Amino acid sequence: MGASNTRRVDGPTRKHLMKLRDEFVALATRGRFNDAASREWAALPLELRLVLLMLAGVGEVQVSPALQALAVRAWNEVPPTEREAVRAVVRRGVPPLARLRALAARV
Repeated sequence: MGASNTRRVDGPTRKHLMKLRDEFVALATRGRFNDAASREWAALPLELRLVLLMLAGVGEVQVSPALQALAVRAWNEVPPTEREAVRAVVRRGVPPLARLRALAARV
């Protein structure tokens, strides 16, 4: 392979390029993804956004009596089909939630 055409950029130039990138993102997205928290929110699957909003107490959440009865059971009393469904959701949900930093920040 030949020599690479890439070179390191000094600190002031890098800062300037990062500022230009942030300005372009703000213009291109009409400000929707202007900060880290907005980008993290946008990257979350819709299901996780809904769960987070429900846990935060935003909006009205109607829980059916059947779901309520299932939720108060001990884990070993939950039917195997529902347990496997919960496990699958946790496997899909934990990695995106573990990467959140800006949404978890206390500002």
